[in-house]
Amino acid sequence: MRWSYSQELVLGFSRAIQAIIKSQRFRDVFPQFRVYGDKPFEKEKESDWILKNSGSQKSHIARTRDGASTGERANKALIFDDMTKGAEEATNSEQHRKIYESWSTEWFNRRTDPSVTYIFVGTMWSPEDILNRTMNDIESTHEMRPSKIKGFEKYVVEAVDGYAAFIRVPLLDEQDVSTCPAVMTTEEALRLRDTTDPFLFSCVYQQEPIAPTGLEFADDLLEHYETLPLNEKGEELCSNYALAVLDPARRGKDNVSMPIFRTDGTKYYMIDCIFKQKAMTELYDLIVDKIIEHNITTLVVENNIDTSLKTLLEEKLHKKGYFLCEIVEKYNTVKKEQRIKDTRGLIKKFMVFKDKKTYKPNTDYGRFMKNFTTYSFDYANKHDDAPDSVAMFTTEIILGRGKPSRPKPINRGLLGI
Repeated sequence: MRWSYSQELVLGFSRAIQAIIKSQRFRDVFPQFRVYGDKPFEKEKESDWILKNSGSQKSHIARTRDGASTGERANKALIFDDMTKGAEEATNSEQHRKIYESWSTEWFNRRTDPSVTYIFVGTMWSPEDILNRTMNDIESTHEMRPSKIKGFEKYVVEAVDGYAAFIRVPLLDEQDVSTCPAVMTTEEALRLRDTTDPFLFSCVYQQEPIAPTGLEFADDLLEHYETLPLNEKGEELCSNYALAVLDPARRGKDNVSMPIFRTDGTKYYMIDCIFKQKAMTELYDLIVDKIIEHNITTLVVENNIDTSLKTLLEEKLHKKGYFLCEIVEKYNTVKKEQRIKDTRGLIKKFMVFKDKKTYKPNTDYGRFMKNFTTYSFDYANKHDDAPDSVAMFTTEIILGRGKPSRPKPINRGLLGI
C-alpha cells in the first residue's frame, strides 16, 4: 500500500511501476514474466492492480492521505511518500496533527502481520510532520547509533536492535561541500543557499527542518562582532578574563553546553564554547583546559545531575596550578522553556556573537549557533541546550543571581546592640 498527499502523485507512482513491470528489461531480469509479454496484469486499474497468478487480492494499492483504506491490507510494505503538500502546508500544525493521527489510529493497522515494513519518504518540512513525529517515537523507545556500514555512518542512523533506520543526506555537508556534485556542484549549492529562504533551504535541501516562526534568536536579529571592541589607542576594551556557565547533558542525546564570554562592562561577547554530544566523563579535561586558556574567573555549573562536578573540576584546576576560577553550583528550579522566555530580551540586548564568516559550521561554535538560532517559541524543540545555557548565563552572571551571598559588617552600636 502506498499513500501520498495528492491523487495525481500517488497514481503517477503506480503508473511508473506498471511501466517498469511491462518493460522488456523487467522480463530479462525476471524470466518468469516472459510468458505474459507486455500484459502481466490480471487487473490494471491504476489505484488497485493485480499481477497475474500472484495469488493476491491486490498487488499494489494507491491511496491519497484523505482516501478510504478501510478493509485494505498490505503483506509486504506500507509506503508513505510525500505526505505534506510542500511549503504551503509546512506551517500548518493542524494538518500535521491530522496526518499523524491517521497514521497512529488507522494506517498503522493496515498490515497483515508484524513482518510488514513501514517506509517513510519525503521532505522534512516541519518538526511536527509525520516524518519527524515517527522518528521521535522510535528514538524514545529504541537505542540508536550511526550505521556500521562504512561510508554510511554520517547520514544513516539505525536502531541497535535492527527495528528501524533513518537516512538523511543533506545537499551540503558540515564542510559546506556538496554531497552529490554530479547532481549539484558545491558552487551551485552555495549559491542556492545564499539566495534561498533559510527555512526552505534547511527543509528542502538539508533535511533539517526548523520552525518557520517564533525564531527570536534568528541570526539576523542578534548583534555580531568580527573583532572585540577597541578603544582610541587600539587596545581591547574587554578584560583579559572571561566568564562562563556549564550546562551538563541530562540525556544521552543532549549536548554539554559551556558558552564563554568576555565583557567590556556593558556587552558580553561570546568568544568560545564547548558544545558536544558526549558524556561528561569525556569532557572534564577539556573543560579545565578552556578555563585556563580563557582565564575564566567565574563558572556557574548547573548541578541538577552531578553534585560532585564542582569538587572534581576544582581538584583538576588546582593540580594544574590554576586558582583564579570561582565555581558556583546552581540548582535550577525554573523550567528551561520559561527561563529562555524570561531572558530573551536581555539576551538580545546584552550579548554579542561572532559573525558567521568567522567560524565554521562543523565547529563547537558553529553547532552552538545553529542550535541557538533555530530555537522556536512556537514549535516543539528537539534540543534546546544552547539557548538554555545562554539563558542561564543571563540569569546567573549578567543579573548576578549566581553570586554567593557574602556577609556584610554592621555597627552594633548604631543598632543599640
